[in-house]
Amino acid sequence: MTRGALAGIAVTCLVTAGAWGAAKPDVLFIAIDDLNDWTGCLGGHPQASTPNLDRLAARGTLFANAQCAAPACNPSRAALMSGLRPFTTGVYENGQPYGKPLKDVLTLNRFLQREGYAVIGGGKIYHGGGGLPDEATTDWDHYFNRGPDPHPPEKSVSGLNNDHFDWGPVDAKDDDMGDHRLVTWASEELQKKHDKPLFLAVGFVKPHLPWYAPQKYFDRFPLESIQLPVVKTNDLDDVPAAGRAMAKPDGDHAAVVKAGQWKHAVQAYLATIAFVDGQIGRLMEAVDRSPRAKDLIIVLWSDHGWHLGEKEHWRKFALWEEATRPPFLIVAPGVTKPGARCEAPVDYMGIYPTIVDLIGLPVPKHVEGPSLRPLLVDPAAPWSHVSICTHGRGNHGVRDRDWRYIRYKDGSEELYDHRNDPYEWTNLAGDPKHADVKKLLAARLPATEAPDAPRGGGKEGGEGGGKGGGKGGKRKAAAEK
Repeated sequence: MTRGALAGIAVTCLVTAGAWGAAKPDVLFIAIDDLNDWTGCLGGHPQASTPNLDRLAARGTLFANAQCAAPACNPSRAALMSGLRPFTTGVYENGQPYGKPLKDVLTLNRFLQREGYAVIGGGKIYHGGGGLPDEATTDWDHYFNRGPDPHPPEKSVSGLNNDHFDWGPVDAKDDDMGDHRLVTWASEELQKKHDKPLFLAVGFVKPHLPWYAPQKYFDRFPLESIQLPVVKTNDLDDVPAAGRAMAKPDGDHAAVVKAGQWKHAVQAYLATIAFVDGQIGRLMEAVDRSPRAKDLIIVLWSDHGWHLGEKEHWRKFALWEEATRPPFLIVAPGVTKPGARCEAPVDYMGIYPTIVDLIGLPVPKHVEGPSLRPLLVDPAAPWSHVSICTHGRGNHGVRDRDWRYIRYKDGSEELYDHRNDPYEWTNLAGDPKHADVKKLLAARLPATEAPDAPRGGGKEGGEGGGKGGGKGGKRKAAAEK
């Protein structure tokens, strides 16, 4: 599909049946920033405390093998909201504003607004600085600005002096935090009467860096008891140069280890996750008090995962499991069953068509992903799809139930057997015994790729993105091997 073909392609539609008949159900659309699989329901870290998210997952279907479309905020969110993959729009990285590439695309919020929904959002849904304002009245009926978070008086609590790559407690109460204000606002919206069906998008900013949260959340994770991620010494030895360039072991990881900050960082990430989980709990209490609780569709996702030293890498910006596997769940009354867990390989390109499918509206033909409704009805249903994650033009990871295959722009490869190697420690790409697996997964890679969208204007709050950059539920205490 060419970029020129994107304009106006949403006019012709496929009609699918909904579970609610003529009445369109309300939708609560929850986004979380930078949350990897460090949750109770995914088992990414033994000390992760997310009881509220876990209870929400138990209401519907948890997709335990979900992958983002790109391991960076801007391209992941642009793909999810547009229904178009990065290699279709050319939005591959954070520094490529999505405004022009998506200008004529019927994005999810635009589509629902056109179909008669009250489309209301707050916090972070699209990536800030993308050239397409969240607050624009043509895209949202109303948008709420959560405001800033409190910062400590020190310029760098960690001592790393690396912009907002920082962590530590702040002298603040919960209601001083932007995400607390966000939930207060969303709770009020849930109680209101609307003369249209409601699409309410709630975008949490935490646990995005910097990892600042009130002291009480740090107190839940005493530093002396912190368990580091499970890592293998020299894990990058069998990774091709293109992968090592994404890992940047001599950058963040070397600085964190030298400063003795690894445990402090893990503590802060766990603490910030616990804070966000508390806000999810507040939001779900508001749902249960609201008049729309019984029939409300709930979709929760995080834009991508996060590394904390695995493969000597920090942040996202890579094609390994830690960076690409975030939490994703759907609660759809009358369709999902409580406590369902789906292991099929899905990616975020299925979110747009699934929402549209569930509410009985026509799915625009431009949307590239399949509806996940068959898996909501039966998590073990036959599923021939794989997930594809893209980081920069020419770099892709393909995931099925058992394998991850990575091919970089220079043709170098990685292959991991998740049945026997859940930490992706052994690259099997050079083993001829697995040539057939590589061939099958490589056949799912894009045959053509859009050129890079123009750069400039995108931002990550100083985090950086570019081409440099959790794990499935078999986490253990830290171990050097």
